[in-house]
Amino acid sequence: MARIPTFHQIIAGCENGQAEAWRWFIIQYTPVAFRVIDVYLDPGGGRGVRREVFWRDVLGALAADDCQRLRGFEHQAEREFLIDLRRFLLEQGCAALDPAWDDSRAEPPTSERLKALLAGVPLLQQEIVFFKLAGYSDATIEKLLRISPGVARQGIERLQADYSIALSRQIDRSIWPSGWMKVLRQAWASRSEGCAPVRQFIRIQDGQTTWYEKEPTEHHIVQCLSCLEAWTALREVGLFRREASGLPAPEVEALLSGLKIPAPAPRRKPWFRRAFG
Repeated sequence: MARIPTFHQIIAGCENGQAEAWRWFIIQYTPVAFRVIDVYLDPGGGRGVRREVFWRDVLGALAADDCQRLRGFEHQAEREFLIDLRRFLLEQGCAALDPAWDDSRAEPPTSERLKALLAGVPLLQQEIVFFKLAGYSDATIEKLLRISPGVARQGIERLQADYSIALSRQIDRSIWPSGWMKVLRQAWASRSEGCAPVRQFIRIQDGQTTWYEKEPTEHHIVQCLSCLEAWTALREVGLFRREASGLPAPEVEALLSGLKIPAPAPRRKPWFRRAFG
């Protein structure tokens, strides 16, 4: 069995134009990308992007121009990288979401209404609300947050007044895909200098910080839609990565064959070899 390369080896190999590295990139991250596409860009199944075609285009965009976009992603840790990959996917897919797909009987959330709804709510309940409005079932929210069903149900009680129609229909993913993407774009745009880096969120979620570091960061998150979005996105890509299943070899090769991999730049010989042959 071939040895699985590390995250850093895969990314470095892709940037150096190595076909085998791109093969591993496709194997490792296509299942994660498909989950993101299914949740946000293919509402209801079949009304949004065709995920195989869309993902092939995204791979092409990542490889283009000497992997310029890929080089701009975080390289230190895999989950930081996946946050950047997720956002790139969503940014590329926004144009594919037709506002007419949103259910006219259910008023979509806005960033202003969401902020008002979350005001004074503890972080765990804010996470539950955020995931519920994104379209996740209670069962998936339990896995995302690793909490019991009872806690998940309590966390959405405050939604009843403003989102009663959606809650009665269990908020499936087809209700307001375009409206929710608008909320995410507004959250990204509202990031400020006071926002903590994703790396710090990882340390907190992994239990690697003290209370003195954790408390002020979480206090900021509950007041900042941009940080709440990043915090929940980190939970999301973590679950998708843990649950990623194998990709059939024909699918891997089909994606790889359609990828124009830039040839690696020729390496110059050391000066003494050039001088003395």
